[in-house]
Formats: sequence, structure tokens, C-alpha cells
Amino acid sequence: MSRVPQNDLNSLVRKNSLYLLSGKLVSPIVTFLVTVYIIRHLSVGEYGIYNVLLGVMAYVGLFSSLGLLNIFQRFIPEFRESGETSHLKRLVSRGLFLRFALSVLLILGILLFSKQAGRLLKIEGYLFYLKIFSLGIVFFIESQLLGLVLTSLFMHKYFVISQVAYTFLRAGMLYYLLASGWALNGLLVGEVAAFGFLLALQAFWYYRKFYRVHDGGAGTKFPLRRLLRYGGFSYFNEMGEQVLDVSTDFFIISSFLGAQMVGLYAFADYVMRLLSRWMPHWLLMDVITPSFFTRYSRTRDVDELNRMFNLVVKFIAFFFFPVVAGIFVLGDKLIVYVFDPKYLDALKVLWVVAGFTALNAFAFPLGLVVQSVERVEIHFFSKIFSVYNLVGDLLVVKPFGIMGVAVVTSSAILFKNLFTYFFVKKYVPFSLELKPLGIIGLNATMMAFIVFFLRGLVVNVVSFFSVVLVGGLIYLLVAYLHKGFTEDERRIVNKILPKPVFVF
Repeated sequence: MSRVPQNDLNSLVRKNSLYLLSGKLVSPIVTFLVTVYIIRHLSVGEYGIYNVLLGVMAYVGLFSSLGLLNIFQRFIPEFRESGETSHLKRLVSRGLFLRFALSVLLILGILLFSKQAGRLLKIEGYLFYLKIFSLGIVFFIESQLLGLVLTSLFMHKYFVISQVAYTFLRAGMLYYLLASGWALNGLLVGEVAAFGFLLALQAFWYYRKFYRVHDGGAGTKFPLRRLLRYGGFSYFNEMGEQVLDVSTDFFIISSFLGAQMVGLYAFADYVMRLLSRWMPHWLLMDVITPSFFTRYSRTRDVDELNRMFNLVVKFIAFFFFPVVAGIFVLGDKLIVYVFDPKYLDALKVLWVVAGFTALNAFAFPLGLVVQSVERVEIHFFSKIFSVYNLVGDLLVVKPFGIMGVAVVTSSAILFKNLFTYFFVKKYVPFSLELKPLGIIGLNATMMAFIVFFLRGLVVNVVSFFSVVLVGGLIYLLVAYLHKGFTEDERRIVNKILPKPVFVF
């Protein structure tokens, strides 16, 4: 396995970006339609139970991870770049086996105490639902690791094929099962089958296109101590991250307020997650991440790291800020005409989540910087805000309901990232450029101001998307006239795009 030539990295990024875009522009559309279908066919309470089970899956994934997700993401590109194929294969095979064994043991333990958990969470039939979903948890956890393997090896073509095939299979099965009246039981059965299919397909591509065709030894000793140090801090960081995650909120809300309130809270959170999946940084995340690490592994240039960080921040803000502004202006119309009016009570929670999401735009590139310089202990120390989140949630859930939980969790995530930013500056002399972000924010505000006067035209789903389209065109026009990117940054983006169309 040869090293990628220096002048070929942009070409490699461009090629794999096209694969990702072709797949990830299809998958979010199908996922969006399926999500709307699920929301309309389940009661709010059933949707709440479904999200509690997803929370269980998240925690099983956490306690079985041992930092492996971060280890795979950080070191597979390095082993590939240095030609240490035997190290790479050893890491993948042992990591997959270890996570499988731990996840099975954890699920058996959860099943053993499921009756007590069901009473605590106020969910009738909790054991029954968990039995159906338990195999899907194992499938999903393993597919997470294999997906990272494919993208870290720049095998995005096969990653995309797997994801698109999984998305369409899942959509077909869930449509049939829900239309047949299976409700929540059918949804869980369909999810299990789809996760199993995804895992099998990813394993096939890894074995067929990499494991079987790439041989070679490693000239150095397997860096077990380095991996353990990195993985150890990463694991404790993941534990804190999970406490900050909405799955923790689901458990607290379910215990104090019941599954109905979980359904409303989960809806608001999922709408933002769904919209986030349309963002270019999410669409290209699996290309940005390995190329970020590969470029830094070559240069070890802190100035280059700073430039990459700010470019990614501005690129995220350029697309995220107008979406968040649109949520504040058209959020109620989105719920009524696209999803279901029964979720209108979640509007204020949606505003809170959207607002903090905009303030948190620098989180992804900040994480890349921390991982690049291997200062993952900073992430670990930042998890002091997990304690703030957990205690805060418990204090506000009864007097302020899901609105209070949303404010506490969103602010905890923001404080955690601000802490990380100021702490990492002690090791890496970099800074966040605020003026361009202000320009982008102003452009989004101007768009929202104009769209506000078009609200009265929204009377159905067609008019809703028409107004959204008009708002998008207004934003692009304003952004073209009031540019937030430098000429050099536009040139970098256009080198990756098929054509130089980024003029903002």
C-alpha cells in the first residue's frame, strides 16, 4: 500500500467528496421522508419509547467502545500513509472483536435488569421492546466501526454504496411494516434487519477491497502504548460526551415526565439533526477528517492547522447560520406542514436547540485540532460540564419541563467547547476569526428579516418549500455581495469542488 503523493491529496479528496455527495444527498432525502412517515404513524408516546431505546443503544455503544472510534479515526489514516498495513489490519480485527464481545455482555446485563429499568422509566412493556431491539444494537455498534474503517481508508465509494443500499432497504421495510399496522414493534424489527444488512455489506467491502488485496509488514513495533494512551483519554472523553448527549436527557425526562414528553423533546432534537445532515460539513465529514489528519501528519505546521480550522469553521457557519435563522422565522410552519401539528408544543424547544447549534459551529473543527495534536486529555478535562448538565437536568426537569432540560443541555455543550478552545490555545497558537463569522451571521439575519414578511404566504407544504427556496436565493445573493471568505479560502474550496463555483 503506497503513500498518497503530496500533489494527489486534493484530487483524492475531490474524488471521494463526489462519492460522498452523491450518496449523502440521496440518503438524507430518503431518511427525511422515512422520519416524517414514522412521526405520523406513531403516537407521541411511542416515538418517545423509540428514542429511549436509541438512548440505550448509545450507552451500550459508549461502554463497549473503549475509545476505539477515536483510535480508528486517528490512526488508520496514519498507518495507511506510512504503509504499515499489518498494524492497520491488527487494529481493525482486534478492535471489532473486542467491541462485539463487550456489547453482547452489556446487553445481557441490561436484559437481566430490564424490569426494574422499565418501572423507573415509566415504560410499560420495556423488556419486550428491548428484546426485539437488542440484536440491532450489536449490529449497529459494529457497523459504526466498519464505517470508520472504510472512510479512513478513503474507500468512500464502498462506504456510500453500503449507506445508500441500507437507506433504501430500511425505507422499504419500515414503510411496509408501519403501513401494515405493526406500529412500534414493526419499526424495531425493521431497524434490526436494516442494521444487520449494513454490517454485512460493509464487512464484505472491507474484506474484498482491502484485507484480501493489501499485504505488507510494518517496519516498527506496534504502538500499543501510544494507542492505549490516546484511547484511554478518548474513552473517558466519550463518557462525558454521552452524559451531554440527548440520550441522557431522554432517560431523565422519561423518569420524571413520561414517554410523551420524551417524544416532544426528541422531535425537536431530531429536526435539528435531520437538518444538520444536509450541511456540507456533515456530507463531507468522512473526507474532511482523514484529509485533515493526513495533511497535518505531513507538515506538522501549526499555521496550516490554524488556517484549516478557520476555513472549516466558516464553511460550517456559511450554511448553518441561515438554516438556524430560518428555524426562528418558519419553525411553526415547518412542524405543521412538513411533520405533524401534534408536535407544535415542541416549537420553543426547537428554537433553543437551533440557537445553541449556531453558537456551537466551531465544535467539529475544534475536535479535529485536538485530535491532530493528540491532546485528547483536553476533551477529558472539558467533561466537567457533564456534571453541570446532569445536575442541571435533575434540578430543572420538574419546575421547567423539557424547555429547562433543553437550555441546560445546550448550554453545557457550548461551555464545554469554549473551555476546550481556550485550553488548547496553550498548546497550539491558533485563534477563531470572529469578524468573518459576524459577516455571515449578518447575512443570515438579513435573509430572515425578509423571509419574515413572506410567512403569510405559507399555507401548505408546497408554499412552505417555495418560501424556503426564495429565502435561500436571497441569502446567496446577500452573501455574494457581502463576502465572508478571503480569496485564498475561496481558491482552496474551489480546488476540491468539481468546478470553481464558490464565490462567497
